[in-house]
Amino acid sequence: MSFDRAQTKPAPASPATWQRVTLYQDGDRFFDALESAIAGATRTIDMEIYIFVLDTVGEQVLRALAAARLRGVRVRLAVDGIGSSTWVSALRERTAIEKILFKVFHEPPWERWWRGARPGPGRVKLRDVVRRLNARNHRKMCIVDGDRAFVGSMNVAECHLSSRVGSAAWRDTAVMVEGPDVAVLLDTFEEVWLGSWRRLRRRLRRRQRPASSLIRLNVHRRQRRENYLDLLIRIVRAQERVWITNAYFVPDGSLVRALAIAAQSGIDVRILVPRFSDIIFMPWVASAFHLGLLKAGVKVFEYQRSILHAKTMLIDDWALVGSSNLNHRSLLHDLEADVVLADPLATKELEQRFQEDCQGAREITLGNWRARPWVERMLGRILLWVRYLL
Repeated sequence: MSFDRAQTKPAPASPATWQRVTLYQDGDRFFDALESAIAGATRTIDMEIYIFVLDTVGEQVLRALAAARLRGVRVRLAVDGIGSSTWVSALRERTAIEKILFKVFHEPPWERWWRGARPGPGRVKLRDVVRRLNARNHRKMCIVDGDRAFVGSMNVAECHLSSRVGSAAWRDTAVMVEGPDVAVLLDTFEEVWLGSWRRLRRRLRRRQRPASSLIRLNVHRRQRRENYLDLLIRIVRAQERVWITNAYFVPDGSLVRALAIAAQSGIDVRILVPRFSDIIFMPWVASAFHLGLLKAGVKVFEYQRSILHAKTMLIDDWALVGSSNLNHRSLLHDLEADVVLADPLATKELEQRFQEDCQGAREITLGNWRARPWVERMLGRILLWVRYLL
């Protein structure tokens, strides 16, 4: 895909706004707010989490959900079959005891065999198993009473809390939003909850809800394509800045070209990536893209303080917070949820934190990029061959 900055039309601005926005850039504040919202729920709680760990944080959240259920609130919890695979059995037992409705997205077949569940109709084809396991629910969101939603990249795990792990706490971002557009998030939760064969029947029964300019989903191929094209156009047509924080930065050629075009046009283009990752080789893969970006004038920073897990963007005054990575998994396979922020205070807060993160990070230059150990550079290039899976 090629771009010409002079010929590309500007991406349309979003006139819509949330009724209320609260940004969370540390885990302690986020989970305090989440548990408080769960404690105040009166009708429904719908939680969709990629990784739910039964550590200190997981136990606290589960107790809050159980207490809400005892008050008569309908509580539904959906986790991913791969992301939460270590904890699925324990979560199934605990939620059954607490009478919390529980669902596993694309549960691995061996989990079903292990607990003696009946197999599905007919023979299971290996390619279908692989396809399901490769398509994961990477969302992290909780919808309270249908009108308030917590969205971002924080899983339910104590690694996000400085009060528990000190300076090793992951650097992450989430947001709480309120407004009518939360109904779009609730609709997409329902689709996952009902399952694929019921989904079509449900779509036929209800009127299709209009698309939201404040929410970016990737349930089907058209949404993925439109969202990505919109992002590329926004980058190419940026007037002042493109500031990206991303934990798993494995861009394709179109994104690299768009970033290069913006930087060569005099736009302040900065990419903040992790030096340390929960996937040990991910920084090596990301570094393979640095040379071309640096030559184009893009500034690249490596976050040093702890594991960087946040996924945020600032393109001029357009801000995005959510679960999407800039890699093939998010673009092609995984379910993601991101929200657009038009609130000036939230945008300013994201701006300030990005600047602080960059000040405490190590800027990558052509000199220190070439000085990296040859083993890291070689492994990064080798892993590029399998970047489709990353």
